[in-house]
Amino acid sequence: MTTTPWRVGGAQRQGHRDVQADGFAVAGDQATGRIAAAVTDGIGDTKDAAAAAELAAEEAAGAALAATPELGCIRARVQLAARGTAADASIVTALFDPAHSRVQLAWAGLCRAYALTLEGELRRATYDHSIGERIRCHTGRRDAQPMFDRKVTRTVARHEFVTTSLPAHSTTAVLLCTDGVSQGVDERTIAAALLHDDPNEAAELLAGAAGINGPDNATAIVMRRAN
Repeated sequence: MTTTPWRVGGAQRQGHRDVQADGFAVAGDQATGRIAAAVTDGIGDTKDAAAAAELAAEEAAGAALAATPELGCIRARVQLAARGTAADASIVTALFDPAHSRVQLAWAGLCRAYALTLEGELRRATYDHSIGERIRCHTGRRDAQPMFDRKVTRTVARHEFVTTSLPAHSTTAVLLCTDGVSQGVDERTIAAALLHDDPNEAAELLAGAAGINGPDNATAIVMRRAN
């Protein structure tokens, strides 16, 4: 029997929204030790957005476990289209495989991934797909763009997904989160939470800090090395 070197915890808070429109899912294979996870953020404060986020997360995690995070995202797109819904979502998906030296990621929109290194350094592994991020990239500005940072340029339903990977051997923990977390707490808080040995506790700390009285849904999935 194979055991995975990663442990997983997750938490959500609704914040000051009418609907919890974030979604998350985790899938594992005990025989291979592979674990896949997906976090989604439905676009809009509606039941349709919540249903789209939930469907996308479940489909992405399951397909990523069997193949890759990118194919997981594509599977989520296909299933949303088959459902005939106009609702859409941001997404980030990860695959942890003991047989591979890299943690694989795919994403679209405003969901993010962060990594904590063995040295305790926090690194942001993704960038936002927003008009605001595009402005910063082309102008060199670093300030927030409130009018444009929530204008999403890639989603589950639209445009290509982006992929990257992290070195598994030097990564202690990985956070997948919605922008309710990334906008609700600073990177120092994220790094401190990821130092906790219990991934459930880390996820609860982040979702709680960002989402109890926050303006947005907040969802955090923490995957931490077990050894």
